[in-house]
Amino acid sequence: MIRVLAAGDSSEAQMLVTAALGRSTPSGLIVEVSACELLKSHSQSHQIWVIINPLAIWTASIISLLEKASNKILLLGRLPEPLTDALELQNSGPVSSLNEAAKAKPADTFGESNSDARVVYLNPIGNQFSPLDVRHFQRYDFMDEWNNLGYGSITTEGSVWSLSSCHIAQLKNQIANVLTDGGTQATWSALWDSTGSVLWFARSVGPIDSQEWRLVESWLANYRCDELPCVPVIREIPAGYDSAVTMRLDCDEDVESARPLWETYCELEVPLSLALHATVLTDPNHHKLPLDVLGSGGSILSHTLTHAPNWGGSYEAALHEGAESRAVIERAIGHSVRYAVSPFHHTPEYARKALADAGYEGCVGGIINCDPDFMTARSGVPVGQGSGFIGFAQQCMLHGDCMQDSEDPIRIFKQAFSSAKQSAQFFGFLDHPFSERYQYGWESEVQRTEVHRSLIESMRKSGGNVLFASMEDAFDFLKAKASVAGVYENGQYQLSTPQIAPASWQIECEYRNERQVIGAGGCLL
Repeated sequence: MIRVLAAGDSSEAQMLVTAALGRSTPSGLIVEVSACELLKSHSQSHQIWVIINPLAIWTASIISLLEKASNKILLLGRLPEPLTDALELQNSGPVSSLNEAAKAKPADTFGESNSDARVVYLNPIGNQFSPLDVRHFQRYDFMDEWNNLGYGSITTEGSVWSLSSCHIAQLKNQIANVLTDGGTQATWSALWDSTGSVLWFARSVGPIDSQEWRLVESWLANYRCDELPCVPVIREIPAGYDSAVTMRLDCDEDVESARPLWETYCELEVPLSLALHATVLTDPNHHKLPLDVLGSGGSILSHTLTHAPNWGGSYEAALHEGAESRAVIERAIGHSVRYAVSPFHHTPEYARKALADAGYEGCVGGIINCDPDFMTARSGVPVGQGSGFIGFAQQCMLHGDCMQDSEDPIRIFKQAFSSAKQSAQFFGFLDHPFSERYQYGWESEVQRTEVHRSLIESMRKSGGNVLFASMEDAFDFLKAKASVAGVYENGQYQLSTPQIAPASWQIECEYRNERQVIGAGGCLL
């Protein structure tokens, strides 16, 4: 079991962290508790705690859990002075001193923009290294909108997404520090080991919006497994694969112009999916390629009715956009779509709820410049959402104007795939078909096709078994993964899944440095 405790002014962070834990672990193994549970459990052992913005009066219990019993404690956010003293953290100044360093300017065409402030990883946790060696507080690959490396922003304005404080841990405890060109400014993550173990991130939601979350998962599932409690983590990619990839085209203005790229994907034996902007389908010339894509093993998704920013700006507008788009697509090609792609990747909470109410089973979105609660490290049920609706966070846009002006123009895309692979994250990237108005920075169809081919070949040569999946199959797998439930009794975990994964893929859990498939009959750990 994982006990989650947050100070009374930290309910937003608690909801976000609890949802993130629920995307990584089987349902039924997380419980939100009150402080009385902590204050009376200081002598108890073999517990896992997640404590957000702890209060000074909790310090003695936290230290007791660490030093006197075999427990794990994940600390997130600001720490009170008695606790910073006990953990030998040195105050290094106000967070506001990083206000300017935390910001990145808009990216130039063929370039990237990174904030001066960045997280730099120094040490692994056990044998688990961070999938990101460096994480900038803010980075852009296109204007001030997209971060192709897939993570969100670390801010300094005091929200749940902000660096919570500037303290520096003892060298022996440092996992990652915050650096600027002026040197080390703070510790981002630190680890203390005694009878128990404490892992701290200096942000009230920790790294829930980054591949760094893999460190938390590994610490929960594997760290010091011979002596400390562990909890199973459900892997995001199917058993037997070392990486998993989806690719789609968002058909904002044209559909049929994507045929040459689709033919290349057929040649490469990689499924290609199309997200259809329903208004485009008033022209029957755009009806044939979607059927050909379906026939070749690809998927069709909704890309709204009118491609309105923020799904139209309200729940009512989003409900109309989603429902009407679905109806138009079905009338045009006879196919009922189940999943959607957000216009501009804007995915506010009201839009997610509207899509669920319209009968959709999930949505692709996630972009660094808005809706940070959807920019999640793991796909699964978004915060505030009921079971059955899957959020699939993707932020890698393969456009001509995002090619790097360097010896390897697709360096960032290779890096994005590599970090996703290291974190066992389902990697997704997108492009757009050409239109009469815009070619998305590509010089020609030949150039675009060769870049796609080169990226796919680089992934195939990266080592291990690579799964290329259609969007619908990927969503269906993630939905089955999200259904995994767990019960802890008599010192063992009993896991079960009421949904079967598609395409004979198997769901796999990780526990005490071993992996085990969760079959139709479940598994016992």
